[in-house]
Amino acid sequence: MHTPSHLILNLAALRRPVPPAMTWPILVGALIPDAALFVFYGWARGQRLPSQTIWGDAYYSQPWQDIFAVGNSIPLGLLGVALGYVLRGFRLGPWVGFLGASMVLHHLADLPLHHDDAHQHFWPLSSVRLISPVSYWDVDHFGRLGATVELLLVLVATAHLWPRLSSRGSQGLLGITAALITVACGVLVLLG
Repeated sequence: MHTPSHLILNLAALRRPVPPAMTWPILVGALIPDAALFVFYGWARGQRLPSQTIWGDAYYSQPWQDIFAVGNSIPLGLLGVALGYVLRGFRLGPWVGFLGASMVLHHLADLPLHHDDAHQHFWPLSSVRLISPVSYWDVDHFGRLGATVELLLVLVATAHLWPRLSSRGSQGLLGITAALITVACGVLVLLG
């Protein structure tokens, strides 16, 4: 699933009825699983690797897969939820809990939409990868279906969030993000 989709879906699932102050931990938790991917891509472009090498070889190499496993770990996300619960009486407790919950939601949304690029979601307990028959991007593995499901979920979540956002700026950012996802998924569905 595209990173901006996780932002919208996690906000829709977790933000209400919690205080708006929890928006940031939800957003950060939605980003953490993909953060190493952005670092990796910056490194690969800095090495002047061609796209085929980036996504065909370098992405699957060690230590990158080990690094990706840390951010995509369901046990670590659940640890955040548990710590948030234990620390609920302290100022940072809810922040940690929502961060962990948002990470876990990201992982659960990724599980059914990653085929060849499946993550080690159970690290450090296991290095097993759950290979889905459906990809969110690879047309050889029902990528059009994956992109359509992603787009529909984002549009429903956007409609849910829109009236609940208190500022025009937030609504504008949501609208721009949803439009970008619509374009990305639409290109895949139509041109894939």
